[in-house]
Amino acid sequence: MYISVPYVMSEDQPNTLSIQEMLELQCAEVDMLMSMFPNSGEFEMDDPAVLTEIQDFLAGKTSNEKLLCTLGFTIKLRHTGQHDEVELVCRLPHEYPATLPEIFTRTNHLSRTQHRKFNDDLHTYVQELERGEICIGSVVQWAQENISKYVTAETEDAKTSKSDATDNTFTRLWIYSHHIYSKFKRRDILDWASELKLTGFSLPGKPGAICVEGYSRDVDDYWYRLRRQNWKRLMIKEKEDQLISDHDGINKLRKFQGFEEKIFEPRSGKGREYHMDLGQFYEFLEKHNCGKVFHLYFGVEGKSSAE
Repeated sequence: MYISVPYVMSEDQPNTLSIQEMLELQCAEVDMLMSMFPNSGEFEMDDPAVLTEIQDFLAGKTSNEKLLCTLGFTIKLRHTGQHDEVELVCRLPHEYPATLPEIFTRTNHLSRTQHRKFNDDLHTYVQELERGEICIGSVVQWAQENISKYVTAETEDAKTSKSDATDNTFTRLWIYSHHIYSKFKRRDILDWASELKLTGFSLPGKPGAICVEGYSRDVDDYWYRLRRQNWKRLMIKEKEDQLISDHDGINKLRKFQGFEEKIFEPRSGKGREYHMDLGQFYEFLEKHNCGKVFHLYFGVEGKSSAE
């Protein structure tokens, strides 16, 4: 199974650097990482155009109002003597390195238990790093030096995994977010649901909403990943659990087929803010026999757009 677990770093440290100084450090660090990983596929930018936009700003060609996106990249690491890869995914807020980066890893050869432990230990390591200094190089070194411990422990995990193999509980989570704007988060929300074979939907904008349903263990893993990202506010509004009948199976319990991002006539607000037509959202919920959830999300009874 392909596992991806996010990490969120604290942003409560004082900022003593200007935005321009921080962005200059970010560009210098990206240059350094490109030289450290020169082979094809080892270092990949999420969107190379973002680096160009930042460089144009630093050169005085554009204003900071044009800086809507942040740098993101993936570094593919191989541990000694192994062909398996560990992907280190990094996203740098404009305030980095005064604040810590958002980092998560991907791997396809560790169990959930070992991958979580690896990420938890990585998180602890990053939290102890000095704010105000670039740190991705140090994180790369730590990951390269320590990943073998978790690969070795995987053997012991396999011995006990049989007792945990059966999951006979169906779970549905209704999740509320203050907003969902980031294209990276929106991509992760979709990718993780697909990977874990969860059904449901996501509603981007302000406010944001997510519903995931499936085997309890997979839903718990999804929530674990989601809550470790950087959110202004993220909470579970309701959790539904139900035993899976041997006769009916899990698909009888699902309210949704597949997982998709729903867009309902977005309306612009201040800056990059936008919100969806909530009347259409209510109609969508009603169509799937879960209109009551509208009140849980917003504290008012839902109305269709036609009313």
